[in-house]
Amino acid sequence: MLALQRFRKVREPEVQPERLYRAEELIKPALMLAVVVLMVVGSALMVIFASHDYRKLFHQHQVTVREYDELQVEWGQLLLEQGAWAANNRVESLVIKKLNMKVPDPTLIEFVRDE
Repeated sequence: MLALQRFRKVREPEVQPERLYRAEELIKPALMLAVVVLMVVGSALMVIFASHDYRKLFHQHQVTVREYDELQVEWGQLLLEQGAWAANNRVESLVIKKLNMKVPDPTLIEFVRDE
């Protein structure tokens, strides 16, 4: 049994007291840690700002697309209205009513040819 105790004592590692670091040795790692933390926070803030700008621009784009669609509808309506105002039968009825003009008799129509 005594041999086992000696064996155990030999096999057990010796515990050495931990070495304490001086302030000068901790400054560089602390600064590096502070710089990395600031870079991570700065990167997170930039992501937030970029996301916010993207959302603002996307909303502005959607508003512009909606205005474009409304203007396209209005343009189509104006083209239809222009077609209605310029229709031959409307022009003819206005000429007859307001200017007292009439369609000439076919026998009075003369064709002039450029030869």
